[in-house]
Amino acid sequence: MNADLRRKLFYSLAGALLLYVLLVLWSDLQEVQGALHAFPWQWLPAVVGLALFNYAVRLLRWQSWLKLVGVRISRWDSSRIFGIGSLMMMTPGKVGELLKAYMVKNIDGTPMRVTAPILLSERIIDGIAMLILASLGLVAFPEPRAQLVAALLLASFVAGIVVIQLRPLALRALALAHHLPGVRKFSDQLYAIYDSSYVLFRPGPLLWALGIGLLAWGTSGIAFGVVLVGFGAPLSWQTFWMAIFVFNLSTVIGAVVALPGGLGGFEGSAVFWLIRLFGLSTASATAAALVVRFCTLWLGVGIGLISFLLWNHLLAGAEAVDRSKLLQPLPDR
Repeated sequence: MNADLRRKLFYSLAGALLLYVLLVLWSDLQEVQGALHAFPWQWLPAVVGLALFNYAVRLLRWQSWLKLVGVRISRWDSSRIFGIGSLMMMTPGKVGELLKAYMVKNIDGTPMRVTAPILLSERIIDGIAMLILASLGLVAFPEPRAQLVAALLLASFVAGIVVIQLRPLALRALALAHHLPGVRKFSDQLYAIYDSSYVLFRPGPLLWALGIGLLAWGTSGIAFGVVLVGFGAPLSWQTFWMAIFVFNLSTVIGAVVALPGGLGGFEGSAVFWLIRLFGLSTASATAAALVVRFCTLWLGVGIGLISFLLWNHLLAGAEAVDRSKLLQPLPDR
């Protein structure tokens, strides 16, 4: 791992620790400790198991996407790459995840421009899945303004996918972009992204990938529901529906904030909604947010760290990656 990436990860981890210290102090340290002490920790394996299921099904999707764009590597190799990639979520804007494309290239020589669009597709499809789940969660507790925002964001995602599938229209838009002063120098990269995105967003692969996203993030929402019941929320279907809403909306907000791992955005949103929807105290809401983050985000970071320590040779030479040439035009375009 190069020095620049190590520095970014170090700053991200240090920032996360500082954020959590401030969050706990704001909520009252003793009260948060009391809430954590009262939590039924024997439930933790169930929460971790549900979180691991999220990673497992997204791993299957990653492997299917590689096959779809013509990459032929073993499931073992693709699993190792996925594991190391889990550590890269702690880089700002998750830009470090681009190294997954580099690791594929290191193993079988597939150009990075072929696999990099998979990472973009993952962001878009998971964003749609989270918005759908957040909208479904609102059935349990209608929030007109939040519903409107979710509907607008969802509509924009869907419109983008429709444009991608209307190939003549998309190619015409890319041709126009080629003549725009500020966009011209990126036009070849845009063509490369479009070539792979067109394949990934065809109806069959799209519905499969979206179904995986709904299953993965819905399961994480259920894990959050288990945590909330442990902190005093009623054991009911309504609790789990609202937990799915809070978890997924907060994750989307964290992604918009674009800090490593959605830090700050997720925690702030989750605490706000837990106080408003469940009437939890600030301390209990903070404790619940911390527990679910350690069982989801930080579990993934741990998997990534172990994977890196075991297979860091897959990143050999990564410091020489020229991201400006990452998405050169495909030769058969």
